[in-house]
Amino acid sequence: MAKVGECVIVIDGANVACQKEGNVHVPKLAAAIQYFRSLQRTAGGHPIKCVAFAPNFWLNAKPPSSSSDGCRDSSSAIGTQDSALLKEMVQNDAVILTPSHAHDDLYVIDYAVKYDGFIVTNDMFRDHVSNKRSFHGKTLTRNWARLHCIDFTFVGKEFMPNPRAMERVFNFQPLAKSDLLLASAAPLSTAATANMTNVPKSSLQKTLSGDDGDQRDADDDVDEDGMVIDHAGARQRKHIDLSEVSYYTLPRELLPMLHGEGGITMEKFQDYTGTYIVLPSYTVLGSPLTRPKSDVLTVSIYGPEASRRTAVGYLDAFLLEMQQKAQYAFQQQQQQQQHQHQQHQHQQQQQLSYQVHSATICPQQRQQHITGNEDMRTQDDHLMEIDY
Repeated sequence: MAKVGECVIVIDGANVACQKEGNVHVPKLAAAIQYFRSLQRTAGGHPIKCVAFAPNFWLNAKPPSSSSDGCRDSSSAIGTQDSALLKEMVQNDAVILTPSHAHDDLYVIDYAVKYDGFIVTNDMFRDHVSNKRSFHGKTLTRNWARLHCIDFTFVGKEFMPNPRAMERVFNFQPLAKSDLLLASAAPLSTAATANMTNVPKSSLQKTLSGDDGDQRDADDDVDEDGMVIDHAGARQRKHIDLSEVSYYTLPRELLPMLHGEGGITMEKFQDYTGTYIVLPSYTVLGSPLTRPKSDVLTVSIYGPEASRRTAVGYLDAFLLEMQQKAQYAFQQQQQQQQHQHQQHQHQQQQQLSYQVHSATICPQQRQQHITGNEDMRTQDDHLMEIDY
């Protein structure tokens, strides 16, 4: 069982190990597992839990098959060395074997949905989406698969995941509960205010419109170039349902940083999270109109619940990072002030020591100098008396 706060990586073993000609290559699966286990923690310090699922029939010593189903066919076989490696990974709980009669995809998706994890696979599970498969009471959507699947390739024996998809792993932020996909979840943010209005069902549930096909098409249409910030605040749908919104408050001084030069940061953020975000226009453009005096401003986050939760998680992480940087800057300033104070005290001590030295040593030297001058005057007077 995954622990609260862990970033769960679920490896689709059949997809990772069977990349060419339907043959099973267990070392490739081992390379993928080793890659994620070596990461240990995300950029936010959250531990990474990696587990792979593979069909149980891989351990059956049967001759290779040319079945069109590839490595998922129960007649697929692996060599002696691969079998030994697989058994070792099973014993170490790195690989979980699924029943031979079951579709291993179901276990992979179920575990990822349960813990809001990521799936390492080149399969977008279109068959399960089209068949409206449900996991933990939620219906799988293409949008969820797009946000949670990590595609990959191999360069020889080296495992290489999609770097853009890996950004979601490195920026992972857990929500308040281990069951992260409950529609009736508590408020999303503790670091800042995030009030929900018109909270919809999860993106893994059926749309309430009654047209599942339209919803799936909308999920697919949210591409990298489809989300452009509108500086004037005009809400263009761009395939995002604007009836689903969360409000999130930020300190005023952080909004320009979040927006970025020319809106590029916000555009990338929207692409990444599958949301549409409206910022107060006067915050970004410096409008001469009368502005509220509050130190905090509210942004509107539109999109499916899962996408809004992802966006709020990243915003929480952004706030935390800014707070940590501010604290670090404050500590540095205090250390610098303390260092300057110590230097000032040292200089004062040196001046005081010099003054004490002058008060105790210099008068004796002056007295010796005066005595020497008196002796010289006495000799001169004596000579003058003789001459006279």
